[in-house]
Amino acid sequence: MKKFLLSIFAVLFAFAGVQAQTWTKVTDASTLKAGDEVVIVASEFNYALSTTQNSNNRASVSITKAGDNVVIGDDVQILTLESGKTAGTFALNTGNGYLYAASSSKNYLRTENTLSENSSWKITIDNEIATIKAAGSNTRNWLRYNSTNNPPIFSCYSS
Repeated sequence: MKKFLLSIFAVLFAFAGVQAQTWTKVTDASTLKAGDEVVIVASEFNYALSTTQNSNNRASVSITKAGDNVVIGDDVQILTLESGKTAGTFALNTGNGYLYAASSSKNYLRTENTLSENSSWKITIDNEIATIKAAGSNTRNWLRYNSTNNPPIFSCYSS
């Protein structure tokens, strides 16, 4: 099993370590497969997706970047890739459910117990930046880092 970092509007990184874990950036989405572990990191900020599930989004947590590597702590969400419901997609398993785009009218990123098309994500990487978009019917389906929120968060947006 490979472990990766996703930089959404950021970078994907792969694992190599124990307690304070070092992850390496993924630069080609075709190398990802079910069973891989990933963390999602904001591309131009020193923040990653947190284990904290707020009511309608995910908190961000500080990380340390060093070139194509990041060092994370226990509060960074490690996601296990699974096959999504739609061909060519992945489910992002938190260990307690699946991240999903939860609305067409609100910027919600939540966790659900049962895999759906809204928790099936197409991951693409262009110029070493990953974009992650849910395949379901909810139209606020782009997983993004929001640096202007106070505090910064990860959530789903319409573009």
